[in-house]
Amino acid sequence: MRTIWHAMRLSMTLRRKNRNGLMRVTRARSKAAMQVALATCLAMPISIAMASVASAHVKWFVTCEPSDIPIPLQLVLTGRFWLFSTLFILLFYFACKAEQMAVGALLTGLLDRATSFLRDRADVLLRAVAAVSFSLLWADGTVVLAPELKGNSAWLSAIQALIPLYLAARPTLPAAAAGIIVLYGYGVATFGLFHMLDYLVFLGLAAYFALSVTDNAKVKALRMSCLRWGVALSLLWPAMEKFLYPTWIAPIAIMHPELTLGFDIATVTTAAGVVEFGLAFAMFWTPLVRRLGALALASLLFAATFDFGKIDAVGHLMIIAILLAVVAEPGAEAACCRPSLAPVVSGTALLAAVFLYSGGHTLYYGSWRTALVPIMCGTALMAVISLYLSGGAHAIWRIVTQRAGRSPLERGASDAHIAGP
Repeated sequence: MRTIWHAMRLSMTLRRKNRNGLMRVTRARSKAAMQVALATCLAMPISIAMASVASAHVKWFVTCEPSDIPIPLQLVLTGRFWLFSTLFILLFYFACKAEQMAVGALLTGLLDRATSFLRDRADVLLRAVAAVSFSLLWADGTVVLAPELKGNSAWLSAIQALIPLYLAARPTLPAAAAGIIVLYGYGVATFGLFHMLDYLVFLGLAAYFALSVTDNAKVKALRMSCLRWGVALSLLWPAMEKFLYPTWIAPIAIMHPELTLGFDIATVTTAAGVVEFGLAFAMFWTPLVRRLGALALASLLFAATFDFGKIDAVGHLMIIAILLAVVAEPGAEAACCRPSLAPVVSGTALLAAVFLYSGGHTLYYGSWRTALVPIMCGTALMAVISLYLSGGAHAIWRIVTQRAGRSPLERGASDAHIAGP
């Protein structure tokens, strides 16, 4: 009898502990959800207002000459630049860290449920939006791929008209991809390769359609990667214009003073560049980080249409559709993209992009001797990123520390052993 009584008491105690544990987990999740909701409510108005300047494609609204000489790098790397870059690195690190915590699992689950209807229909969405976009280009008759890329040849209009027809059936998708590549090639021949780096999204879209005729799972994953990398680079590269061509942004800030929130134009321009770069760079990282980055960018581009009108809406229609496809795609986490690497890689990538843009522009439009230093600096920074992501930096550090920890006699014996007889 006493044994039965002890067993009953033990069972009741275990149930009470399980119930308390479940209550603690529920409270923790509710608290995490409240914190996320509060942070979103506080950050969203400021982010939308500040980043709307970044979301507007400058060349669509202001007369810009791509061959203009950018401002010197010493005027770019100011205290304001380092301040906003530090804030971006910190936020990026905390976002990567949160992905590994309970709040990350909560947000992933919310995104999976919210986008489940789109996940299986992403292909239909992209084909439909691409068909509408190229039909609008054909109807306009003066635009090749983007508002500032002008061309009115009959054969360009014929290709723009054929692409929507080719998108109607799966077997003809490679033909639609070929048409997009021809239009992009015309843009390179007419406006220059450096200018067309703003529109790498169309090469990613062409690769997506070209690879869509197969049912191979690996190929399907590759086509989504091409699409995501294309749109990320198309948004990341123009972000450098905010740093190196601040005079291009000034007219937009003057025409829409409400977007500056009372800050001076230099502060707004630098902040806009960091915001645009940061959200674009997020799409190269882990699943939740890139999905949140794509969601933020899609929201900002959509919000910008209320300020910048139909040109902005039509120009960004395809990009918004691709970003929504990225949000709906769970993807697989890259083993090398650990939160501990996020600060080094993100900060180094921002500096590398600034140097490579400046050096690439000088190489394309100016002298290779002047371009040599920034290109070498950008390449060296990219090598640092590669070493960190591959684990090479840690291996080199271990070798250095091991050698430093040994006595000179031991190091000499080891070197003699390596050298051999």
